[in-house]
Amino acid sequence: MIKHAGSHMEECDKASPPSRFLVRQGCKGWMVYDRQRKGPAMIGTSLAVDLTKEQANRIERMLMAEQEGKRSS
Repeated sequence: MIKHAGSHMEECDKASPPSRFLVRQGCKGWMVYDRQRKGPAMIGTSLAVDLTKEQANRIERMLMAEQEGKRSS
């Protein structure tokens, strides 16, 4: 919520919650962080670490789409 002092202008839109998955830079490249697991995202039995930024972004989109699909079922 944003309020301006001395003004009647007010924004009541609530921000959407942060997404579960986040691309971040790791020790040796990029990773997809899973906020729910509090660690690297799992792709099958592998951790989503040591990736190029492009690979990490692609995996993040895939995981978010998969999660959205489970939500709408």
